[in-house]
Parts: sequence; structure tokens; C-alpha cells
Amino acid sequence: MARAGVTYHDVAKAAEAIRSQHQEPTVDRVRERLGTGSKSTIAPLLKRWRSDNGDDADVSGLPSDLVEVVKALHERVHQMAEHRIDESRQEFEALNEELRKELTDANNTIAQLTARQQDLDDQIARITEEKSLLGKSLEDARISLVKVESQRDEALERTNDLKGSINELKQENRDIRDHFEHYQQRTADDRQQEREQFRAVNQGLKDQIQDLQHRFAKAESRAAGLLETNTQLHRNAEELKQANAALNVNLNKRLADIQSLKHELDEALKKYRDFQHKNELLADNMAELTTQKADMDKQVAVLSQALAATKTELQMIQDKVALLTDENKEILQEKAIIQGQFKQLQASI
Repeated sequence: MARAGVTYHDVAKAAEAIRSQHQEPTVDRVRERLGTGSKSTIAPLLKRWRSDNGDDADVSGLPSDLVEVVKALHERVHQMAEHRIDESRQEFEALNEELRKELTDANNTIAQLTARQQDLDDQIARITEEKSLLGKSLEDARISLVKVESQRDEALERTNDLKGSINELKQENRDIRDHFEHYQQRTADDRQQEREQFRAVNQGLKDQIQDLQHRFAKAESRAAGLLETNTQLHRNAEELKQANAALNVNLNKRLADIQSLKHELDEALKKYRDFQHKNELLADNMAELTTQKADMDKQVAVLSQALAATKTELQMIQDKVALLTDENKEILQEKAIIQGQFKQLQASI
């Protein structure tokens, strides 16, 4: 007898809901859907529902056992298939989610590496431009240095020429003095004339000597300035060389960073391709499981056909049993009539 809380109406409603989901209503499924009740309580109510809905599978005898075996096999196959599909789907979704997260991380890493590479490229462009400007400045400094050295050489050459001219003038002065001493014994008029000429010549020579000395001092001052400028240019050239060396070291370091970033980018792309390969393998596995499910559905269809044939055979057997029962009743009736007639015959005898 059904215990309170589980009625025929509850069992019928649960069984109809299960059948609407294209599943066979069983005691376990009805009990799972109701969430209460025992198998001994639900089983007769479910049998009554099947009887009311024209389902004659639950009958006594061997065909009923065969039907129950077929149903149990069908249910077990469906449960195994659904369980495997659910496990595969959950595994696929978990792996797919993990791959998506890793792919997002890889894309973020690639974006960061690309940004860093762009920054390094910009820095390299700036360093290259600065190096070009420094190289141009160095070349200009070298050209200026060559010009200054040329001017210095010209000044030194002119200084040497001036020194030679001064020496020649001094020699001429000595020669004039010798001539002056040689002609001192001339007459007073010649002496006076020579003295006046000497004074004029000596004054001119003194003026030339002063002019040459002034030009020599000016040339020496200019040569000193040129030497100082040359020293400054050499110092600037040395500083430019050091700055160029530092820029080359910085450039080589940046190039090494770029190579490292390219290597990291290649590793990230390789990892991304591996993730894609795993995703494809999971998709193939899912397709294979779908194919297996389709095969199982075919087997279930075959079993359903066998079940239908069994039901048809069972119906034929039930019809034969009913016919035999009717014949048995007729025979019993005839037997009762014969027995009555026999008793009447005995009574009359």
C-alpha cells in the first residue's frame, strides 16, 4: 500500500514528464524525480500507470522478464552514454576554459612584448638619429680641425718667413754698420750725407723691424690661439668618441633586449599553436564520442525494435491464453453439463 505523501497522481505526473523527455519511465527515475518514496511503493503505482496508458509490458511470465531485461539494457546503455558524454563535455569545457585563459594570457603577453618592441624600436630610432647627428658633428669638428691645422701650418710658415725676413734685415743692418764704419774716413760732407742717409735708412729699417716684430707677436698670439682651439677640438673629438662608444654599447644592449623579446614572442606563439593543437584534439575526441553516441542510439533503436517485436509476440501469446481460457471455460461448462446428465442418469437408474 502506498505510503502517505506519494500518490498515484504524483507517480503518473512524474512518469509523463520523464516520457516527454524521450526517456523510459522506470522506478529509479520516478523516485529520483519525486525525491521521495520507496521502490516498493512506487513500483505498483507505476505498473498501474502503464496499464492505464496501454503499456502491457509488465505482465507475468517469461516475456515480461525479457522486456524488463531489454529495458534495463536500454536504460543502462543510455545512462553509460549520457555519463560518458557528460564527462567528456565537462572535461572539454574545463580544458577549453583553461585554453581560453592561457590564450588570453598569451595574447596579453604578445601585446606587451609588441609594445615593448615598439618602444625599443622608437628608442633605437632616436639613438640612431642622435648617433647620426653626433657623427655629423664629429665630421664637422674633424673638418674644422683640419682647417685649423691648415691655418696653423700657414701661420707657422708665415712666422718662419717673418723670422727669415728679420734675420735678413739684421744682416743688412750689420752690413750697413760695416759700410758705415768703412766710410767714416770720408769727407765731412760725405760723412754728413751718409750719416743723413744712414739715419733715414736706419729709421726705415727700425720702422720695418718694429712692424715685423709687431707682426711676429701677432702671429705668435694667433698661433697660440690656434693651438688652444686645436686642443679644444681634440678634446671635443675625444668626448664625441666616448659618447659614440657609450651609444654603441647602449644600442647593442637594446638589440640584445630585442632579440630576447623576439625569443619570448616565438615561445608564446609556439605555446599558442600547442593550445590550438590540443583544442583540435579535444574537438576530434568530442566528434568521436558523438559518433559513439550515434552508434549507441542505433543499438537502442535495434533493441527498441526487438522490444516492439517482443510486445507483439507477447500480445499474440496473451490472445492465445485468452482463447485457451475461453475454450477451457466452454469445456468446463460441457463437463458440468455432462456431469449433471450423468448424475441424472445415475438417479434414474
